[in-house]
Parts: sequence; structure tokens; C-alpha cells
Amino acid sequence: MTILITGGLGVNGAWITRKLLERGLPVIVVDRHSDLTLLGDAGAGVELVQADIMDADAMRVLMASRKVSCVIHTAALISGLQQNPLEGFRVNALGTVQMLDASLKAGVKRFVYTSSRAAYGNFEGEHSYPVYKPVAEDYRLGGVNVYDVTKLSSELMGRNFAALGLEFIALRFATIFGPGKLVRHGPMGIYSRFIENAMAGVPLRIEKGGDERDDVIYVDDIAEACVIAATHPNPKFDAYNISRCIATTLGEFADAVRTVLPRADIEIGPGLDPLGLGVKYFGRLDNRRAREDLGFAPKFDFETGIADYVAKMKEFGLPPTIT
Repeated sequence: MTILITGGLGVNGAWITRKLLERGLPVIVVDRHSDLTLLGDAGAGVELVQADIMDADAMRVLMASRKVSCVIHTAALISGLQQNPLEGFRVNALGTVQMLDASLKAGVKRFVYTSSRAAYGNFEGEHSYPVYKPVAEDYRLGGVNVYDVTKLSSELMGRNFAALGLEFIALRFATIFGPGKLVRHGPMGIYSRFIENAMAGVPLRIEKGGDERDDVIYVDDIAEACVIAATHPNPKFDAYNISRCIATTLGEFADAVRTVLPRADIEIGPGLDPLGLGVKYFGRLDNRRAREDLGFAPKFDFETGIADYVAKMKEFGLPPTIT
């Protein structure tokens, strides 16, 4: 089977690309950029097509000519959507629909969409502070910010294309940490700040958020989930939460950083919403469906994830980013 991955050089996509290559699967990476940094040694063997997903005709021709059987769609805008909602919706939502349409017309069998907890919008009642009851896939979908709306609308359109014969799977990720996220995703990389400041020996002061809990997962685990979703013979559902299903505080994450990097100097103030987003994204995602149907199980706890993060930064020659 030939797998096409959009955004396959990105913060999340590069990890998926590497896992696919390690398994010996034919992979085509579509990305507007040519920076192979996050692929490490695997970059030497990657087939890269520099193209824009917004060019629907080019995508359709590429998939048909190469007999692509599965698309893993990770390409998206992350920052600046609130300032430019039209562009955010055009790329993240319309871009996904164009990829769905091109996939259907090119005879692609399966489309794996990298969605997010953002498709739920606000977590309410006992699903948020202080109880954090796990949120299952049948929890009501919603959307507050532009990013949320693009994820939600893409999922709903995916279901419509599924009705036409394209297998569609949405993976709703918990909060992800991994190398490259801080420099490329800006303020959304708060967990990377903990690690990279510690690597550089720079103190970190977080004004508020010490009472909040969140479900945080290492990038390698979400990449594994994508590969499983792409290659599983018969997934039963069209949506899966990909998480550790553990609600932890920033302080607990900081303790794990100190275990790996003892010189870490981190202070966190009390309160909720450390990112100041004004939306209750923080909570636990129930991952039983992914465990039972896909056989997915997170392998990394915080300490092993942080240690791998540091090792990969050194392997890729990436200096810590201080913000």
C-alpha cells in the first residue's frame, strides 16, 4: 500500500513519516517546505513532493498516478487563525475538503484525518475543573475558536465523503509535546518551554495555571496511532481519542522535567487556563475505543517522553528555543 502524508515534514507529520519509513511502507510526503530536519537520518530516503494541498487538481493527479491507497492528512495552520479567520478556514477546512474530494476521485481507500480535542470545544461540568471526568467520542461536538471550527467542520465533511465510499477516520489528539513544536507552533508549545528552557539553563516562570489539569501525550505515541489507523484492516469507528487519559498538572510535568534535567528552574503560579485561551480545552480524553478496537496503547510517560525529546533535539542538531 502506498501512503501519502500531507505536512509530512511538520512537527507531528515528521514522526509519522519516520514510522512509516521504518516499517518499509511506500510513502509520499507532500509539503510546501523542504526542511527535513525533524526526519533525522530518515530524511535521506523520503520521497518529497513540494506542493500545496490547495491545488486540488495536482493532488488528485498525484494520488491517481501513484495509486495511493491511504492519505494521512496532517497539514494545517496552527497559529494566527483568530487574526485571519478566513485564511484559517480556507486552509484547514476547505483544504481538508479538497483533499477528501481528490482522494475519492483518485480511488483512495482510506483517509486518516488528524483532528484534535478542539473538535469538542468547551469541556463543561464534571468534564472540566476540578473533576475532569474522561470525555468519550460520543461527547457533544462543538467549537469556539477558528481552529476548533475547522477541525469540527472537517470531521463532519469527512463523514459525508464516507457515505460516498471513502473510509474516513478522525483521530482526536490530546495535548501533544514534541521537538519542534515550540519554534513552529509558538505559545501552544508550553510543555516544550519547560524542556527547552531547562536544556538551556534558563529559568521559566509561568504566571498562572498551576491548578489546571490536562491530558498530555508525547508526539511519538500520536504518530504510532496514525500508523495503526492507516494500516488497521477493519476499524469499526470513524473517530478515536488518542490520549493517555491521565489528567496532570503543570507542576507534575515540571517534576518530570527536573528528573531528566535536574538544573531545571521552573515556577508556576496558581489558577486555571495557563495559555489564557478563555476556552475550557483542558481535560481527559477517554481512549478505551482506540485501545480496544485499534490496539493503541501509549508507550511514553512524561519522563521517558522528555528524555526522548532531549535526545532527538541533540540528534537533529536543534538548539533550544527560548521564549
